[in-house]
Amino acid sequence: MIIAWTKHLEDQDAKADFEREIWGSKRILDRLSEILAEGEKSLNRSEIDVRAFDNPNWAYLQAFKNGQRAVFKSIKTLITLDQQKS
Repeated sequence: MIIAWTKHLEDQDAKADFEREIWGSKRILDRLSEILAEGEKSLNRSEIDVRAFDNPNWAYLQAFKNGQRAVFKSIKTLITLDQQKS
């Protein structure tokens, strides 16, 4: 898991307890990852729809979608526990 989960804890025992709680929630985090993937697929589908280009504010819409994509990526990184160790 990434360091962000436990960087607020200085006590090693508290850190270990918190990590166990997070790992105990892995099933929930995996489901959240699936839900985020569905949202990301929906976002990707909306970009290949030709009607998206009919919007005179297309550039703003594209910027908004890029922001959503960045949020999806950061959350997926946070909840993917099989990464770097803290």
